[in-house]
Amino acid sequence: MQTGWQARSLAAWRDHHPDMMVFSKDGKWLYISCETSGGMLSPSLIAINMKTNQQHILLFGLTRADGLKMSPDGSLWLGEETPDGLIWRITEPDKLPPEQRVDRQQLQSSHPAILPLLHAGRFSHEGLTFSQDGRFAYMADEWKEGCIYRYDMQARKLSVLHKRKGWVAIREPNNARIEAAKLHAQYFNRIEDMETLPDGRVLLAETGTGKVLVLDDRANKPSVKTWLEHENLIHPDNLAWDEKRAWLWITDDDKPSYLWAWDGKELREIAHDDGAEITGVTIHGDDVYINLQRSLNRPEILLHLYKQPTNTPES
Repeated sequence: MQTGWQARSLAAWRDHHPDMMVFSKDGKWLYISCETSGGMLSPSLIAINMKTNQQHILLFGLTRADGLKMSPDGSLWLGEETPDGLIWRITEPDKLPPEQRVDRQQLQSSHPAILPLLHAGRFSHEGLTFSQDGRFAYMADEWKEGCIYRYDMQARKLSVLHKRKGWVAIREPNNARIEAAKLHAQYFNRIEDMETLPDGRVLLAETGTGKVLVLDDRANKPSVKTWLEHENLIHPDNLAWDEKRAWLWITDDDKPSYLWAWDGKELREIAHDDGAEITGVTIHGDDVYINLQRSLNRPEILLHLYKQPTNTPES
C-alpha cells in the first residue's frame, strides 16, 4: 500500500475467484461475481450484508461469472465470461433467498427472479454498463477480436458498433459473434470492463493494447477514441469512477498486479500484489474495495481500502 492508505480484510474464501463487485443502491449489500467453472456446486455470486458483515452464496451454476452491474431499474445483471456466455438478470436481489441455482444448459433457474437475457446476445460478457438515461446497456465481447454491443432495453434489440455505419442491428443474438463478423463490425482487443462517466461517455479497458478508450454515443454517430495511455499501464482490467475525487481507479492484470488511480494528470500507484490478481475495484463514498484473487486453493480476500487520517496538531 502507498503511504497514506490503509487496508483491512472483510472476507476470505478459497477457490471462489472473486472478481467484479457492485453495491446495492442503498449501500446495504455488496455483490461479488465469482469467476468459477460452471457446475451446480460452483459459486457464481456472493452477497455480503455490509451492516452485519454476514455473507452467503446467492447463486451457483454459471460459467465464469464476471461482468456485474446494477441496472437503473434496480435489477442485477451478471455476465458469463465464456464464448457462449449470457447475461442473467436478477430482479430485487436483496430479497432473493440464498443458495439459488442455475442450469445454464436448460436455461432454467431455481427462482423466477433469475432469468437469462437471451436478446442481449451470446458472447464473452465482461464489460457491462448502462447509459445515464437507462435506455441502453453497453456490453463488450472480451475477446482478441471482440466487438462492442448496445442493447435497447425497451425494444429488446441488440446492435453492434461499426466504425463507419455506427450501430448495426444484430438479428440473431444467439449468434452475435458470427453475425458481427459478417457485418464487418469494429474489432477491439479484449475489452475487460466498461464504466459510464458523469457526462454520459463510456470508458473501456482494452487490456490487449494497454489503453483505456472512450465511447461517445451522445451524437448521431458514435465514436471511440483513446482516453488514457500510459507506459506504466500494462493490462487495464476493472474500472471504477470515483465521483468525489474525480479519479478513475484501474486494476492492472500484470505481474505484479497493480491498483492505479488516474486524476487526469498523474497515474498514481495505490497498491500492488506479487502473488494475487487485484480485481473488482469499486467505490462507495470515500472508501475503495478490491479483491485479491488467487488460484490453487490459496486464500482470496476482500479488502476495504481507506485513506489514513491526517493527524492535525493541537492549537
